[in-house]
Amino acid sequence: MQYFGLSIFSIISLVTLAIVYFFLISEKLNKVIVSILGATILILMQVFRTASHTSQKNAFEFIANNLDILGFVIGMMVLVGIVKDSGIFEALAIWLVKLVKGHPIWLLISLGYLTLFMTAVFSNIPTILIIIPILVVLIKTFKLPYMPYFFVAVMMSNIGGAMTPISDPTTYYQARVVGLSFAEVISNSGIIVLILSVVTLIYSIIIFKKDLNSVVVDKKSVEFFKPKAAIKNKKLLYKGLPILIIVILLMIFKEQISNSFGITIDNATLTIGGAFFAMMIFHRKPHKVISDLIDWEIIFFFMGLFIIVGSLEFTHVIEILADQLVKLSGGNISYLTLMISTGSALLSTFIDNVPYNITMVGAIKAMETAGITVYPLWWALNLGTSIGGAGSPIAAACNVIAFGQAEKEGWKTSFFKYLSLALPLVLINSLITFGLIWLRYIA
Repeated sequence: MQYFGLSIFSIISLVTLAIVYFFLISEKLNKVIVSILGATILILMQVFRTASHTSQKNAFEFIANNLDILGFVIGMMVLVGIVKDSGIFEALAIWLVKLVKGHPIWLLISLGYLTLFMTAVFSNIPTILIIIPILVVLIKTFKLPYMPYFFVAVMMSNIGGAMTPISDPTTYYQARVVGLSFAEVISNSGIIVLILSVVTLIYSIIIFKKDLNSVVVDKKSVEFFKPKAAIKNKKLLYKGLPILIIVILLMIFKEQISNSFGITIDNATLTIGGAFFAMMIFHRKPHKVISDLIDWEIIFFFMGLFIIVGSLEFTHVIEILADQLVKLSGGNISYLTLMISTGSALLSTFIDNVPYNITMVGAIKAMETAGITVYPLWWALNLGTSIGGAGSPIAAACNVIAFGQAEKEGWKTSFFKYLSLALPLVLINSLITFGLIWLRYIA
């Protein structure tokens, strides 16, 4: 039985997705519970059932197909978490404070770029877990307004997520599925991100100028900060940091290694292998590391989403979506690029950008099958979802982590207050992105 070209299972998938998104936006239930229950309902409703396999077996295939992503996130959480205990990141932040002499605006800029470049190599979730505690200390010490610094950290960690294939799970997923190399992502999305970072900081300085100018930093307080004093474990620094650097370099050059030596390696193997090697040489107890350093809420959230979004692919909803986008744009690549860059940014503001990105990767691949030239659309999607990920306090996992920590410190962030600050920048950055992609690939 078909309704508007959709089967009953397609409709069940769409309704379940809509309900899941409602609870994600409203925050009436924990996002992990919503994600897992949504996946469970789809399996029990036999959405994935075929003549040869059970509904559960087919559903779990979507988790199995994305184990590399889950492994990568887990490995980076552990590896960065272990190296963090050396104090190297705190020392770097203190060095920046002294460099700018505690000036609030220059401090905002320097911490913004520290967040951006750390995101490019460490991924945005581990970066936020490192940066936010540092911000809390600086805000309390110098009596700074918290919102400008949290706003810039969230913005930079999200747009930085588009810089490299290892800087965000959505970028990693897209690069892996589409077959985009490390250098390819940097030379396309990475360059645009650098331009967007300048726009983001100018915008942030303008809207927070009054708050930043009202702060008078005691220069004597800055003198007390000593970068060397932040190093808590030199053994961890001298042995742990090289492990992290080697893992990152192997991820960057894995295509060249494969081409030159025929050795194929994936990011999950590298990060998890590096993490367990670090656990061994630093005598870390696995149960302690696994409980303290891995954010299992995020992992289970992803697992549920892989099944929920997978149901759209399984029931051919994504193919129908792709077909409708092509019809709406008349197949015009300029219109499609505009719709995906700005539309992805605006939609990702209100719905979690992970499921949206996964959905749209499938839709664009379906367009490619239909004969559309989709290469510019990959960058429109990658940048659009990363830009929109900063649009609201719940749009991305790193936002939830950042503002959750702020709330623990007594700094309550209103959803709509943040939205009023972020949404104009999301729109500006998405339009700039479209313009740059259009000039490079379409004009």
